[in-house]
Amino acid sequence: MITLFSNGCHVQDGSRDCRVACQDPNLIFDYTATLHNCLHYPLIARAISDQALENGSRAIAEEYGIVATDIAVATSTNNAIQQCLTDFASSTPNASRYVTTTCGGSPQSLCYHHTNICESIYAPVIDDIAGIGIYTSYWMQNGIALVAFALLRLFDFWIYYITIALLSCVYGFTGAKLKAEWAKQSGLRHRVPNLISALFEFQKAQCFFMIAVQVAAIIVMKQGGFQAKTLQQLFNSYSAITLVAICGFLPVVFTLLNLHGAGKDSWYIIALSTITIVISGITAFTTKRFTPSSNDVVELHGITGSWASCGNRNPTTFCLSPPTVDPFNYGGGVKHTFIFCIIVLSFLIIDKFGNSQTFLQAKAPTPEMNYPRRINTASWKQRTTTGFSTLSRLSIVPSFNNRLNNTTKKIVSNIVYGCVWILFLFFYCRCIYLLSKWLNQQSGVIGPSTWSFGQIVGITVWVPSLIQYLYLETRGMVAWFEQHVAGDHHIVQYHPAVGP
Repeated sequence: MITLFSNGCHVQDGSRDCRVACQDPNLIFDYTATLHNCLHYPLIARAISDQALENGSRAIAEEYGIVATDIAVATSTNNAIQQCLTDFASSTPNASRYVTTTCGGSPQSLCYHHTNICESIYAPVIDDIAGIGIYTSYWMQNGIALVAFALLRLFDFWIYYITIALLSCVYGFTGAKLKAEWAKQSGLRHRVPNLISALFEFQKAQCFFMIAVQVAAIIVMKQGGFQAKTLQQLFNSYSAITLVAICGFLPVVFTLLNLHGAGKDSWYIIALSTITIVISGITAFTTKRFTPSSNDVVELHGITGSWASCGNRNPTTFCLSPPTVDPFNYGGGVKHTFIFCIIVLSFLIIDKFGNSQTFLQAKAPTPEMNYPRRINTASWKQRTTTGFSTLSRLSIVPSFNNRLNNTTKKIVSNIVYGCVWILFLFFYCRCIYLLSKWLNQQSGVIGPSTWSFGQIVGITVWVPSLIQYLYLETRGMVAWFEQHVAGDHHIVQYHPAVGP
């Protein structure tokens, strides 16, 4: 099926006449829709001459000025387009090596005109979406989330068995078991709380950063401003935004699940994460179809060239070769990843409702304190991350909860938690694979860029969380809080066996 665009082939008097427009280089290359219609002109004219069109299709062709006697006009159209592409290729170093290449294309393709000039174009994604700093920032975001998960599992669970395996030959199984228990308790008292504290700050940082990125992407898609030089560059930017949307929900929900396991998923962080995920989902679904804004289209049509046979336009402006890999649907792409994250987020919110006393009874008014208040840090030192601790209680189904003993609850919790982590890692692998496939098919989309203000901000946005973790590891939790508590508040050391 051949599609003709109604906004193409307009001549000087405002009427639509492809027979006239497709013989004038100034009109052929003036508008994308006109070039599209003119590329199809020879094929349609020949089909009319061979009586290969149905009456309805023939009537539509006649509305565009294409009639049965247009074989000569079709040849003239073909020659006009050929002359433009030949002149461009012969005077452009990067395109000249493609001038004699054929690809067996159909008459409406640029390949049919004996040139693959579109292979020579450089169409990188704009810097504000995937410049060197921003692109690196996306990998840092996902890397920090994955490394934090690995360290939490190490200090919470793996360190016990790793210590036994490493020290059994030295201390024997009993001695190694004692060392392993000490290492685990040390991790739970110090390493895990430090990680969770830094992870909480990291979650806020990635939420605010991704909200800013996604809102900016939505605005520029609606209002224009990509400053693309070709349709291919504009398309690549849209595809990149679709992939970037993943960073607005996959690592966000992944980190929120880590905080949930440690009991640090406050309503504030859940609300902030939900807003981030919703905005990122809107971005992903907005870029599902490539629909450039009118401002971007006008800007593309305003790009000029020095080739008279091309109507003083640059023919590569109209180059567009969508890849076979669709970031939105391919494999475990954006769509499936988003659905999975929404399911996990829904369970976290439901579980938070089920365990929140705020929604079960009104809080009693807090009496006025006439003495210095103390911040208890015990929960940061003693809370473990053994699994869906709150979800395993199944507090939203009390009758079912009462029929389960603690051992069964723990087993169910660990199975559910383990399955969710496996699925998260699966989607991470699928998204990395999707990105690599997309980069391979769209070579040059991530080009070298200058270290502008935006690129530097993209890198440094994660620095505070990393510095906080290093400070906690070197100075301790109490020292960290002493730097952030003012007025009549102060920090006291707490030991569960002794008290404050």
